[in-house]
Amino acid sequence: MTATASGMRVGKLDAARRQLRTAITLWFNDGDPISVHTLAFAAYEIMHAISEKRDPTRHDLLFDSALIKDEHLRQWNAIIRKHANFFKHADRDGDSVIEFDPTISEFFILYAIVGRELCGESPSDEELAFMWWLQIYSPHLLTEEGRTMVPDRIPINNLAYLRRLSKHEFFEAWREARRQNDKRGIPFGRHTIQLS
Repeated sequence: MTATASGMRVGKLDAARRQLRTAITLWFNDGDPISVHTLAFAAYEIMHAISEKRDPTRHDLLFDSALIKDEHLRQWNAIIRKHANFFKHADRDGDSVIEFDPTISEFFILYAIVGRELCGESPSDEELAFMWWLQIYSPHLLTEEGRTMVPDRIPINNLAYLRRLSKHEFFEAWREARRQNDKRGIPFGRHTIQLS
């Protein structure tokens, strides 16, 4: 991003990264779930398109999942875009109401992070915090390799402590651990969490 006389110049990838960081921060702080979803979806949509353009043979993401038969991809996309489109548009259905499960947003956050990785970009602190949260609190979603990552990097007493925290408390503890490790010159993120 660069400042100009009339505002700022922002690239698509930078916009997506900002949307994703904001979505994650709101999510950790139990912010408005509609805003979380809208921002996470917008970030995912950009990451999806850019990662596909940079590498047409990349791993599949949500919109082009290899798990969905080609003849059902259109229906699949309509289903997973339904809430985001509802929150953005009112040209045909201004008076309608929709049922919404906010946990859906977590998948858009996750796949936006995967898309960013496929774009060859480094993760933000917020993305790393979300990935640590996922590994600590939802290990059932992970592969065997993913489940072994956390115990190998977090002392067991810290792991037990972290599992008792709310999302907000975890985010604050993670940010403080990050600050402390930065002061000590200790690599962070995918390496270790040492709580003082």
